[in-house]
Amino acid sequence: MTPFIATARRETKRIFCNPTYWFATLILPLFILSVMATMFGNGLIRELPVGIVDNDNSQLSRSMVRHIEAVPELHVTKIYSNTAEAQTDMQAKKIYGYMYICKDFERNIKANRKVELPFYYHFALLSVGGEVLSGFYSYLVDFATLPLHETAQKLNIDKEKANIIAMPVTADFHPLNNPSLDYIIYLSYPYFYVILQILILLTIAYCIGREFKENSASMWLTTAGNNRIVALYGKLTPYFVIYSIISCFANVILFKTLEIPIESSILAVSLTSILFVAATISVSVFIFSIHPKLASIIGFISMFGSLGATMVGVTFPVQAMPTVVEWASYLFPARHFTVLSQNLCYEGLNLAYTWPHYATLVLFCLLPFIASLKILPSKLVNNNIKVSNNQ
Repeated sequence: MTPFIATARRETKRIFCNPTYWFATLILPLFILSVMATMFGNGLIRELPVGIVDNDNSQLSRSMVRHIEAVPELHVTKIYSNTAEAQTDMQAKKIYGYMYICKDFERNIKANRKVELPFYYHFALLSVGGEVLSGFYSYLVDFATLPLHETAQKLNIDKEKANIIAMPVTADFHPLNNPSLDYIIYLSYPYFYVILQILILLTIAYCIGREFKENSASMWLTTAGNNRIVALYGKLTPYFVIYSIISCFANVILFKTLEIPIESSILAVSLTSILFVAATISVSVFIFSIHPKLASIIGFISMFGSLGATMVGVTFPVQAMPTVVEWASYLFPARHFTVLSQNLCYEGLNLAYTWPHYATLVLFCLLPFIASLKILPSKLVNNNIKVSNNQ
């Protein structure tokens, strides 16, 4: 048995004999995948709770409530008698918005007086606030053109011409690559790997740190034939294999079972995922080598992984961040993987624009060569050689 295989075999035994290891490498990633695959439900935000402050209490206002209830994004949960109650419920997040119908609203409409229909919505939550705004706005557009349609009907004007008069310019929306506006498509896939990045960073640092905490580093190095590179890569191989299999399985679930649109093949996405796993493992090893003390480095790696989740550019474009932050984002494998995965999903395999990101991930994979000199210093290697000679 070669030293590399012996080292990989030793680490595999450590994984499956320690509940912490197999929980971090098997159970937790699969749990994260199940959460990301199911947390968005049907992928769209529907029936958000809203309220109506009806001070008119007329036939028209009651008809308006019924029509607002029919808007897919909204669900009228309560009719309020005053704005104070509605404001209190919105602050408590019992509702996410409300519309105010003033007194004598129907009378003013029939008298052709100018009226306003103010609505308020909670915009601290961007996605929820955006949907409430869209729901109220779509109803108000239809309601505002209703008098014009009634007048056109009395004048025997064709309905199509009335629509042109009411809305001479109309918007024609084409949401490319996500026509259903599904949250699963643009959030579930990248954020599974963002969370997986944090898990890999912590697991690799922990498994290496345990060798020194348990004083088993000499045995680890002896198993590898006193070769730093063999010791380090042999130890990392089982984690690389396990996380690579999980990433390929995740791609099948997300792209085949959940039917997330993809312009390239699952093979290309899976190979990119495997490269991302290798790069993330390498970055964790390198960070650990900077200060190989398990207690202190775990906190730093957690912070590093959390920053990587912010800088991937999924919910906020990296190009809109400060220049320093934009350049710093390229220190995180997740940033490169996000660019590559978006290109594969939306544009197909286009190496002319993505090869720098592939090259950067490959360079990340070379970091353990540098890290081995710090994690396994020459003093430890020499001591192991002397012990072997004496035996």
